[in-house]
Amino acid sequence: MDRSFWTLGSCLLACLLACGTTPESTDGSTSGASTTAGPTETETGTETTTETTGDPGVLAPPGEFLMLTYNVAGLPQGISSSNPEVNIPQISPLLNAYDLVLAQEDFYYHAELSADVTHPYQTAPYMDPPDIVDLGDGLNRFSQFPMDGHERAAWYDCNGGISDCASDCLATKGWSFARTTIDANEVENGVPVEIDIYNLHMEAGGCDKDVEIRLQSAHDLVAEINQRSEGRAVIVAGDFNLRETDPEDVEPLMVFLGGAKLYDSCTELDCGDLRIDKVMYRSGENVELEPLLWEVPPEFVDLDGADLSDHKPVAVSFAYTPK
Repeated sequence: MDRSFWTLGSCLLACLLACGTTPESTDGSTSGASTTAGPTETETGTETTTETTGDPGVLAPPGEFLMLTYNVAGLPQGISSSNPEVNIPQISPLLNAYDLVLAQEDFYYHAELSADVTHPYQTAPYMDPPDIVDLGDGLNRFSQFPMDGHERAAWYDCNGGISDCASDCLATKGWSFARTTIDANEVENGVPVEIDIYNLHMEAGGCDKDVEIRLQSAHDLVAEINQRSEGRAVIVAGDFNLRETDPEDVEPLMVFLGGAKLYDSCTELDCGDLRIDKVMYRSGENVELEPLLWEVPPEFVDLDGADLSDHKPVAVSFAYTPK
C-alpha cells in the first residue's frame, strides 16, 4: 500500500491488541523490520519444487518471459484497505498467465492466494500464520522457472508503531532473493540463462525517519546486489514506496539506478505511468535483458470493475538474449 495512514485501522488494531487477539496492521504498507521481533533474520531454501496437479500454464515463447509484481493487500479483513477475503481468491487464478509473479503484502491469505496457482515453483511464507509480534515480510513468488538459493532479509531498521508513521514496525519489511533459471538449456556460451531476482517492499510513511530509512535501505540493497550479483543479470521489483514526483524520493531512486546500474522498465518503454510499484533490471555478462512491454493488466478487477487490491499490478515482458 502507499504511505497513507488509516485511522480506522489503527483504532481496530488497538482494540484487538487490548483484547489479546491476533495483531492486525493499520495500513496496507505496514510491514517493517520489527524492533520487537529480534535481529534481522535470513531464510534460505524456502522455495518448494513440488509439482502442482493443474496444468503448468503456457510459457512465453523461447527467448521471452512475462512477469508480474503485485501488492495484494493481504492484511486481515477489516484492517486491509482492500477486501481480501473476497478479492484474493479472485486474484489466484489470474496469476497463471504470468511466468513469474512477485507478491508483496501476502500476509494472512497465502493459502487463498496460492489455491489456484499452477506454477511448479513457489516460496513458502515467512510465517504462517503471522503472530502478534511480527506480521512477517509478505514477500512471496510463484515461478514457472526453477529458483535456487531463495532467502529473505529485513531492512536494517523500521519506524512507526500502532498509530504513527505508517506503522512499519508491526512487521518485517525487507527484500528476498532467488537465482532463477529462465532457460535451463546450455545456450550460446554453454551455460543456462540465469537472472538474480529481488523482490522488495520498502519502508512507508512520510515521517523524517521513514525518509532516512528508505535512503539507507536503498544503499544497503545496492551494496548487496553489487556483491552477490556482480556481473549477473538482475531484476529488482516490488513496492518501492518511492515516487519520482516526491523530492525526498529522488535520491534513493538514483541510488538504485546509478549504484546498481539498473534501468526502470517503465521509463525505458515511455510508459508514462510512474508508480511506486516498479520493475527495474540490468543485463549481465552472459545475458542481455530488454523490456518489450510494460502495462497495468486490466483483468485484476471484480465484476463491478473495482480493483482487487489497493495497488494495481504491473506486468513487464522481457526478451533475453544469451551472449
